[in-house]
Amino acid sequence: MRRALIATLFAAASAHAGESFVYQGTSGFSTSFYLIGGNYQLYVSAKRPVTYATAAAAKECLFNGVFERVSPTHEAMPFGTSVRIGSIVPYKLGPTPITLAAGLYHLMIPPLADCDWHFIVESTPANAAGLAPVTMLKRDPTLGRLMPAASAALGDTVLFYAAYRTDHGAAAAVSGTLQIIHDGQIVKTVPLITGVEPGAWATTARLELSFSDRKLLGENTIKFIVKIGSTEFTSAGEFKLTATPGPG
Repeated sequence: MRRALIATLFAAASAHAGESFVYQGTSGFSTSFYLIGGNYQLYVSAKRPVTYATAAAAKECLFNGVFERVSPTHEAMPFGTSVRIGSIVPYKLGPTPITLAAGLYHLMIPPLADCDWHFIVESTPANAAGLAPVTMLKRDPTLGRLMPAASAALGDTVLFYAAYRTDHGAAAAVSGTLQIIHDGQIVKTVPLITGVEPGAWATTARLELSFSDRKLLGENTIKFIVKIGSTEFTSAGEFKLTATPGPG
């Protein structure tokens, strides 16, 4: 699963970088992420957790879910099985070549799932370089993990990030800057951290920020300017800053 906020990394990185998202768990799960679009490999697996081996009960587990594009159009790909999974035959899908359009995607594993599961979607070297839209993540105290959010409050710490990939998976220098734009004016410019996220496979441009300036209250634009090799990409996202905590 996507790990918490960023450890110490360099602001520029040279890496073999394909766009990828990897999630795993032993229970229900839900998250959203942007894909740049193109050719991907999809892999899903599920098996009975090892901890069940010595239990008198629960010799089988349940697993199903859906991988779907939710914007700009809706397309759903269900996976899993209605048959309980035992210790002999696990569930496996792929790796399957798949073409996916650019957009916002959602992965949902229902709460009743209790298998040990893995989900991987990874771009292939056939794809050109690209940069996804900027997303803001904020820690959800109920779930205990970072979740996409549209607003933050003064004093909050959030993570802005955008997945990227290099041209046909080639090694390339990647660096970038973040701009905060308020009322049409650039009010802050800082270097981005780029490269593979700690505890994940995703290559992202990202930065953790805390807000204390009341001048940013209201609507703001976050703009990423990222150079991948010799090509410059821009990406933007919107967020609202409030004086008091809200639903996000």
